[in-house]
Amino acid sequence: MKKFLLFCLLLSLACAPKSDTKKEEEWRYLYDLGMSAFYAKNYSEAIARLYQATRVAPREPKVWNALGIAYMEVEEYNKAKQAFLKALQVSPSFSEARMNLGILHLKMKDYRQAIKYLEEALQDETFDKKHIAFYHLAKVYKELGKEDKYMEYLKKATAYNPMFLEAQLELGSAYLDKRQYEEAEKLYKNLISNNFKAPEVFLNLARVYYETGRYEKAKEAVRAVLEDKQASNLHRTQAYDLLSKILIEEQRRTYQRIRKTRKPVRKEKPTQENIRPSGKYAVQIAAFSTEKGAKALVEKLSQRGLSNLFVVEMSGIYKVVYGRFQTREEAQAELERLKDMNIYGFIVEVE
Repeated sequence: MKKFLLFCLLLSLACAPKSDTKKEEEWRYLYDLGMSAFYAKNYSEAIARLYQATRVAPREPKVWNALGIAYMEVEEYNKAKQAFLKALQVSPSFSEARMNLGILHLKMKDYRQAIKYLEEALQDETFDKKHIAFYHLAKVYKELGKEDKYMEYLKKATAYNPMFLEAQLELGSAYLDKRQYEEAEKLYKNLISNNFKAPEVFLNLARVYYETGRYEKAKEAVRAVLEDKQASNLHRTQAYDLLSKILIEEQRRTYQRIRKTRKPVRKEKPTQENIRPSGKYAVQIAAFSTEKGAKALVEKLSQRGLSNLFVVEMSGIYKVVYGRFQTREEAQAELERLKDMNIYGFIVEVE
């Protein structure tokens, strides 16, 4: 009888580790399935698998934390809060769940609690995601209208992890908003040198160059966006809009320079070639590297019944310009009419 009991005891001990191993394999399998679904943005499946994992391993804080993040994505904020609190209940030192509670309260616009939890997470010197906590703490202070603290914590986020692109882009945008162009340029160039060549980086660098009057560099940065196969339609639209602004500003400055340096000329009897209608605005239709090409387009458009066309030469470029209008609204109305004729262009100032 004693031998039989000893045999049963040994048998149970031998089986226990296998049972624990099987249990761990099960929750890890469910956890991996849940996270795969989460990254695929299938939040319904992610929540189902992660919830199953909490049933198998209720003492695993990272499972509760992951479930909370999934609930937060679908704006189930109360369920997310309970999941994060459960993670902290089973592991009070699990700072990632504490940080996520802060992010959750930021989404819920409970800024006092958001600051509390984010600062508590930052007090953990072993926490390896401080840059994310600093970033969200910055966003809290932005919502509170405290610009100094917003900038302070954005800088901390990028200092703790210079490769944190989301924080870097927000800091760069903040520099642009504050017209701190030197700091913005340095930030974007540093990102590019570290091989972060996202369309947003080049687009914002182009804005820096545009705002500081360096139009050739601005066009180079815009070209990088337009040539990037990964650029979205929104990026391309923004790039074209910025390019139009650059060209208009170049045109305006060139006209001003010509006006200042133009020598008085003998008045001639007005002809179809030298007449210039008065007005501050015009529509630029095209530009050519040769005068012949520009005049050929003028002739072609004239045959279609379009008058008030003339060629302007600037720095070796021959631009075909149409009309003169007293207001931008008048020019815009005429631009729309031209589009109906399948003629495209953009408004320029010609004062």
